[in-house]
Amino acid sequence: MDSRINLKKILSLCVIFAICFLGYTRFWWTQHKEIFFQVLQRNITPLYPYLIEEEEKCRAQTPFLLLLIPSDPQEFHIRNVLRNTWANESLLNNVHIIRLFLLGRTTIDEEKVINESSQFHDIVMQDFIDSYYNLTVKTLMGMEWVARWCPGVRYVVKIDTDMFFNPWFLVKNILQPEGPPKKNFFTGFILYNALPHRDKGSKWYMSMKTYSKKFYPLYCSGTGYVFSGDLAEKIYWAAEGLQMFPFEDVFVGMCLQKLGVTIFESSNKFIGEKIPYDRCKFTKIVTVHRFTPEELLTIWPDFLEAMETCSKS
Repeated sequence: MDSRINLKKILSLCVIFAICFLGYTRFWWTQHKEIFFQVLQRNITPLYPYLIEEEEKCRAQTPFLLLLIPSDPQEFHIRNVLRNTWANESLLNNVHIIRLFLLGRTTIDEEKVINESSQFHDIVMQDFIDSYYNLTVKTLMGMEWVARWCPGVRYVVKIDTDMFFNPWFLVKNILQPEGPPKKNFFTGFILYNALPHRDKGSKWYMSMKTYSKKFYPLYCSGTGYVFSGDLAEKIYWAAEGLQMFPFEDVFVGMCLQKLGVTIFESSNKFIGEKIPYDRCKFTKIVTVHRFTPEELLTIWPDFLEAMETCSKS
């Protein structure tokens, strides 16, 4: 009889202990699950040390659109022109946009770059030599910065400094802020069945040893492409295990192929060559290649007027 009573007491205590343990476990999980998942995730680390990082840029408000603009350190005038034209962060009233110029290390005018950064807070720079053949490194720097310091950004534009860019058309007609966020989204001027240049005298020469296939994978011209914010980290991790490639747009295409991401066709709204300025036509496209700072400054006031008048005609 006594043994039965003791057994019941033991069972009762076990039940009470189990309830307490499960209750505490649930409480701990609720309080710490984010930390748990962070431990499981790989830490994102830069390829090179930052010389200028601007880690506060997204902290106050998560932007809808982030402009990543590769720039040579000596392009002081060009950066100022862009700040006052299509890279102006206050252009769109209902959409929060920020810009970042991507730079590598310079031994010339380094103090001027630092002063410029202190004034505008829109430059990030890592400790690698700034050169054409390091554009892939520079682009990955941008991807890593987005993934680590601005992971909530809805969309990113990577765009060169010699471009005309129409953010109004992009936002309203392609990105559509009122709709649900797109995931695994990538678009731009698509190059189909692009052939590697085998001429050793070409700026874009590609040896058979480095790349032996007949065609490059599908990719978007590096002059200007757009992607959803979630792809920044995915592309950065996809780059792991791939041989570093000198042509950043082709390399990003290789990463997209590895990820199984389909490039979205934007019906020729990204123009991969220079075309004459047409005020109303330019209100219905996203990018045009090969615009000098002087040309941009010349057409910009008229283009702003066209944005008001052409939509009514």
